[in-house]
Amino acid sequence: MCQEIVQFDQWIWLPSDLLNEIGKHLQSPKDYVRFSATCKSWNMSLPKTPNHIRGPLLVLPFNHETYDIKEEKDFYLRLPKMQNNILFHGSCFGWLISISIDGVVQMFNPFTNISYDLPPLSTIPTIVDYHPELTDEEYTIMRFAFDGSTYTTLESKSSIQKTWLVKIVISSSPSEDMMALAIYGEYNRLAWCKFGDTKWTDFFTPEMFKIVLEDAIFYEGKVYGLNCNAKLYEFDVTTSIGCITQVPMPDDPYIDVNIKYLVRNVEGDLLMVSRFLNHHEVPGIDHPEVCNNTVKFEVYKLHKIAKKWRRIFSLGDYVLVVGLNSSICMMPFSDGKGNWVRNCIYFSDDDVSSQSTEIVGGHDVGIFNLENGEVHKLFPNLELLYPPPIWLFSQNIIS
Repeated sequence: MCQEIVQFDQWIWLPSDLLNEIGKHLQSPKDYVRFSATCKSWNMSLPKTPNHIRGPLLVLPFNHETYDIKEEKDFYLRLPKMQNNILFHGSCFGWLISISIDGVVQMFNPFTNISYDLPPLSTIPTIVDYHPELTDEEYTIMRFAFDGSTYTTLESKSSIQKTWLVKIVISSSPSEDMMALAIYGEYNRLAWCKFGDTKWTDFFTPEMFKIVLEDAIFYEGKVYGLNCNAKLYEFDVTTSIGCITQVPMPDDPYIDVNIKYLVRNVEGDLLMVSRFLNHHEVPGIDHPEVCNNTVKFEVYKLHKIAKKWRRIFSLGDYVLVVGLNSSICMMPFSDGKGNWVRNCIYFSDDDVSSQSTEIVGGHDVGIFNLENGEVHKLFPNLELLYPPPIWLFSQNIIS
């Protein structure tokens, strides 16, 4: 017994380089903190914030010289060979969702170069026909009039690539159980597919075409969506039917004009993130274009029993990431300078309508600090970045 105790005590004399090597294999901040707290000797030998536990990467799918981006940051991931060929309208679990000019939709892993096909643009429910040989009139689109009647228009493949698939959300990395959601069309409806499907399936809702979703999420075995008026929808993939829940919108006069996101936090609660923008006009081709800039965020938590959104003023140790990516909550991570990043919101520019002009948009990227209310803009002197950047993450996601 005494011999066993002596051998256990000898763990405290492990060389610091060996301790650091072990620590590098701990990807969870909680596991790392517990590891360093094992004893005083280990705590003194290990860095307080390990550099290997890092946050999201900002994917720049263009040549940085085009926009004179001179500042190099260690969280930039450059994909210059893809400039102008594809757009990224989705990201999660280390995978980017790309849309090509020819309507091919793929999941792409930039670290392994592995890709998987999702159903193409031509199978979106409101796309009636696709004729690639017809220049600038490749797609026949079904549109809705205000009285509920329908009519068709001809649209170019460039226009449809830029605007028709607003955002794609995935439930997991590629597998037989994976599902994908697509917010699409002029009224931001919702479609879904399973891994390996060849077409998108529409969700039916009582509002028919006027749903105007701003975000969607896989949550507690179901699908939820949030529309422009902060109405919360619940969708059933077994019936492809969606309905409005009995959750009223928050008591906020600006909630219907702000951009909104749905996020699951570490406790399993559903959060609504409200993004405030200011606007100014810049010269356009035929008319002025509106340039948007984020000024702050507000966060609400859904109380399930009361069926009510209540505002919260802190995220604690956690970080939210919103934009063209799947809206997610992350564990704290290192900023590379010996500090934990916590209680903030990383955001990217997801206004695909403005971006489609290639005059403004894509530039509204930064970090909002909930503690002091400050916004740190990554590209404060720019009004256009195209194709737009997107956040990519694979570690420390709370799902």
